[in-house]
This record gives sequence, structure tokens and C-alpha cells, in this order.
Amino acid sequence: MTPWFVQVKEGERALVAFPHAGGGPSSLNAVAACLPDEVGLWAVNLPGRQARLAEAPRTDLDGLVDDLARDLVARREPYTLFGYCSGALLAYLVCRRVVELGGAPERLVVASFVAPDVTLPLRRLPSLPSWLFWEQLIELGGVPPELAEREALWPVLEPALRADFGLLAGYRHRHSPPLPTPITVLYGTRDRSLTRGGLLGWRRHSERRPVLRPIDTTHWLAEDAPGPLAAVIAQEMGCASVTA
Repeated sequence: MTPWFVQVKEGERALVAFPHAGGGPSSLNAVAACLPDEVGLWAVNLPGRQARLAEAPRTDLDGLVDDLARDLVARREPYTLFGYCSGALLAYLVCRRVVELGGAPERLVVASFVAPDVTLPLRRLPSLPSWLFWEQLIELGGVPPELAEREALWPVLEPALRADFGLLAGYRHRHSPPLPTPITVLYGTRDRSLTRGGLLGWRRHSERRPVLRPIDTTHWLAEDAPGPLAAVIAQEMGCASVTA
């Protein structure tokens, strides 16, 4: 059976990551290289990309969340969840399901994404013809600039991107009690796509007051500032020797 999570970096303390739309485990290699030795990185291994490119992408959000959560609940070691860009929504939903199943992630770290009850899914995007899909995706800043510029890769990347944005398009927020899990919200100080109110909205989703941590970079924290991003995550995980 193909694992839902693959290890990108070894370490005693587990950071379980959910990359941006269309991203696979290797998209976080730069961040992994900057993490301290004690932190190991695991990344969600979704069908339709990288090692699972031949498999059909998942399109059922609730079923996917349940499968991922059940995999995590079976783990014995403590772990922190990290959701990046649109991966933050998936990480949040998985965290909530893990808690419902009796699990207890140590922390949820979300980056470059507003609170789940104020996010505005791009409902038309997944059904657009290819040329318009890419035109709007790039205009909206929905992929890192280096991918947007590599047009030869678009046919390979498009199925996973469509599937991931399709999952987002089908998302309807359901009111739930605040999580017992502490939340850290990371954002780029030069990110013009996010609002302060949208970031502060994460306060409604945890029993503990979420921590907002700015990083001096753009929306694309992992690509443009992997070192500072890794340092802040390690700090939030309690690695006291790390400085951002």
C-alpha cells in the first residue's frame, strides 16, 4: 500500500507538512534542509503527482481528510502539523478530524492562508479550459513564480493542480467548536493577497489564542525564505536553540 506520508528528512521530532496546491513532498526540500537536526519532516503523499503521478488525483475532500486523519491517529510519536498556502486548509481539516478521532497533534502551523471560515474558494477555476486555467491561476498568484514561468511543465502539473483546486472549490465551512490544538499563523510581510482580518480570523478556531508570526518575504515563504520559515517553525515546536 502506498503511504499517505513520506519522510523527507529524518529527525526525532515530527513535522507533518501539507504543501501548496499541486505540490508534492519534494516541494518542501529547501525547508527541510534548513530545519534543525532534531526535526524530521514528513510530507503528505497525494495521488496524481511526483511518485504517484500515474494515479488518479483524489477529488473527495471528506474522504481524503478521513483517510489522512486515520493514518495520523495510528502514529504513536508526537507531531506538529504544518499547512502551507492552500495546504493550510487541508491541514486544518485533518487536524480537526484527528481530534475527533481521539488524537492530539502538538500544534497546527498554517502559512500564507486566511482562516477557513473566510476563505473564498475559486469555484470556477478547476473547470476552465487549459489556457484560461493557467492565465487565471498565474494572475491570481496561485503557483510559485518559478513554476508559472516553466510553461513546458504545465501539462504535467495541471492534473494535480486542477484536483487540488477542485477540492478547495467544493469546500463549504461548517461551524465547529474551537480546536484544543494551539495554532501558529505565519505570513509574509510583503504578501498583498492576505488581509490582517483574514489572518486574525484563525483566533476563532482554537481554544488558545493563536500566535501570528510575520516573516520578511512574499506570499511564497517556502520558496523565497526557507531558512527563516524553518527557524520560525522550529521555534514554535519548542526548539529553543533556534533563532529566526
